[in-house]
Amino acid sequence: MFDLRWSKGLIVALLLLFAGQAAVAQKNNPYYDDKPIHFGFLVGLNYSTLQMRLNAPAVYRNDTLQYIDPNWGPGFQLGVISDLRMNEHMTLRFTPTLMFSQRNLQYSFENPLYDIRKAIQVANVDLPVNIKWRSDRVNNYRVYLISGFKYSIDMASQQRVVEDVERVKLMRHDFAYEVGIGVDLYLPFFKLSPELKFSQGVRNLMVPEAHKYAASILGLQSRSIIISFNFE
Repeated sequence: MFDLRWSKGLIVALLLLFAGQAAVAQKNNPYYDDKPIHFGFLVGLNYSTLQMRLNAPAVYRNDTLQYIDPNWGPGFQLGVISDLRMNEHMTLRFTPTLMFSQRNLQYSFENPLYDIRKAIQVANVDLPVNIKWRSDRVNNYRVYLISGFKYSIDMASQQRVVEDVERVKLMRHDFAYEVGIGVDLYLPFFKLSPELKFSQGVRNLMVPEAHKYAASILGLQSRSIIISFNFE
């Protein structure tokens, strides 16, 4: 015999299911991307190293130096976001960022007692200009690619410091290109965009000096992997 109570329960369950599906399909901030300009901020982590070119004759003259190993060092960054809409799938972004990082050079000598790690602290003011290519929006997300160039000023640079300490010094000014990928997540009150980006310097940052830690290196270029969370 047909149970009316069971029928009512089934109808309620179906209504709840359809309501849940409608809530999932509902777009948050449906007109968000129609605005010509967006502002926001970013926070994140980075891992940085130095791409190295050795000065072979100097290495050969220094019989006790076995090799130099550039190691990755941690850091973090804070920045502000300005995003200009160019069309439905492209925006122009300017994201001034304060980036703190550490870049390490591990020196190994014939006598292990002389092994040493030279840590180079960097406090960059980064001025990146990027183009962001976005996919079509699907419900509350869209995937994007980003690329561009940045100019950096190292506020902690020891380039002009004259001292007796055998320190590896980096130039104050740098230029780099950047490429990355991310996802725009449209939330009810703002947009969150996790982003992974690779940065490669194009300028030789090495400050030439005569001591054994610097004379063996012909060139150093910056290299970073940047993980950031953009809030707009």
